[in-house]
Amino acid sequence: MDVGKFLWGLVLAIVFLCFVVAFARRAFRSPGVKYNWLGVLLSFSTIGLAIYLVFFRQL
Repeated sequence: MDVGKFLWGLVLAIVFLCFVVAFARRAFRSPGVKYNWLGVLLSFSTIGLAIYLVFFRQL
């Protein structure tokens, strides 16, 4: 396992989780805005899966 690639994956995963939490906070604080939650969930899941596969599974 390449340690450098693993560490970059860890950094990107932490940054990604910070973005998810920030988005969730802003989404719940804006009551007048409607979100397509299925689309949001699929988008974040796709990005998370890509980070996992590339950096942690080393594909």
